[in-house]
Amino acid sequence: MSMVQEMGKTLLSIRSHLNGLTKTEQKVAQYILEHAQDIIYESVTELAEKADVGETTVLRFCRKLKFQGFQDFKLSLAQDLVKPTDHIHKEISEDDDAVTLSQKIIGTHIQTLDQTRELIHGEQLSKAIECLLSASSIHFFGVGSSGLTAMQGAHSFARIGKRSMAVADTHFQAMGASLMTSSDVAVGLSISGSTKDTIDNLNLAKKAGARIIAITSNARSPITKVADIVLIMVGRENPLQGSSLSAKMSQLAVIDMLNVAVSLRMKDDALKYREITAKATSDKLY
Repeated sequence: MSMVQEMGKTLLSIRSHLNGLTKTEQKVAQYILEHAQDIIYESVTELAEKADVGETTVLRFCRKLKFQGFQDFKLSLAQDLVKPTDHIHKEISEDDDAVTLSQKIIGTHIQTLDQTRELIHGEQLSKAIECLLSASSIHFFGVGSSGLTAMQGAHSFARIGKRSMAVADTHFQAMGASLMTSSDVAVGLSISGSTKDTIDNLNLAKKAGARIIAITSNARSPITKVADIVLIMVGRENPLQGSSLSAKMSQLAVIDMLNVAVSLRMKDDALKYREITAKATSDKLY
């Protein structure tokens, strides 16, 4: 096996660029070389903190290696380091039969939900519930897989009479965010906590005066800097595992916690609106 195959082209590229990097960029390079397997699960904020440099240094380092940004760099690194079966599910192997496969996957989902329950901070959860309860309208922001969760979030809260919306197009998201007010709440969903479109739109909402709730798996990520309230869920995935169902279940569990808690606080009103919205769609079924 060649040296390139053993180390991976991305790490070799880092070694070949070492002498041309600044001292702070070399700190980033050295940390990555020593912790390559961990890097693919970290945000740019986490890497910057651990390498003791600024986030701009990390981004500059990535661009010097001809990557568009940190996510592009992580994708290349993951392609070098992750085994083919890891792209699908970390715990499975090619020799697993159907029953073993199902047990492992469901077991992983259960473990993810258990870990999310442990990570949810009671005070932050209570603040989020109060925030949503008093909101004039709730806007859910997310793209890709998190965009689908945003749609579900908007649907769940609309069913109990809360004015809620989620749109797929990021330009429409931006326009909606810019028109929010201090009585509105923006809920941002990003597993990595580094999704640029989502963070940009949350910044627009914050500038307009809205309160911001972030749901992410990275406590040290750009989205947490925008948020007033942060809810942490478990969704450890490398760049090749995007849209993993395990992470999506974790997101949905947090949405469900918030929805049920707000419903209980609304009491009879929530039931009334459930009946109204159910009747509105009843003729859509055979």
